[in-house]
Amino acid sequence: MLKPSVQVHDVDGILLAEFWDCLRLDPAPTLELREHYDRHLKANRRPFVLIDLSGVGFAGSSALGNFVALQRTARQNGGRVVFCQVDPTVAEVFRASNLDRLFEFVADREAGLAAIARGEPTTDAKAAEVASAPTTRPAGSDPLSRLRRRRSTPETE
Repeated sequence: MLKPSVQVHDVDGILLAEFWDCLRLDPAPTLELREHYDRHLKANRRPFVLIDLSGVGFAGSSALGNFVALQRTARQNGGRVVFCQVDPTVAEVFRASNLDRLFEFVADREAGLAAIARGEPTTDAKAAEVASAPTTRPAGSDPLSRLRRRRSTPETE
C-alpha cells in the first residue's frame, strides 16, 4: 500500500513541495509540510513556498486548513504560498471554500519560481488580503441581532 508523503526541495532558498502518492490529499503530508517550512524558516531561508499539486485529485478540508495556516505563517514572515499544477477538481474545492482568493495559482513550477523571484503576486493578493481581513459592522447591523429584534417585537395586526 502506498503511503502519502511530501517531498521538499530547496530551490534558491525557496521551499518547493511536491506530494507523492496523494491522489486524495489528507492532513498528514500537509502537516509534514508545515514542519518542513518551520525548519526552513529557522535555517534563515527565504519565506516562500511553491506547492506542486500534480497528482493530487482531491484535497480535504483538513489539508486546506493546513495550507491556510502555512499561508498565515508565510505572510507573517514576509513570504507567500504559490500553488502550481492544480487539478481542476482541486481548484474547485479551493473556489467553493472561498480560499482561491487567499492563495496564488500558476500553471507550472517555472511560472511560480519566476513570480516569486520577481516579488510580485501572480493574483491580486492585496485584494485577497482585504477580502480575508476581519470587518467590523456598525452596531445593530448583525443579521442575528435583526432576527432577535424581530422575534422580540410584538406582532401588530
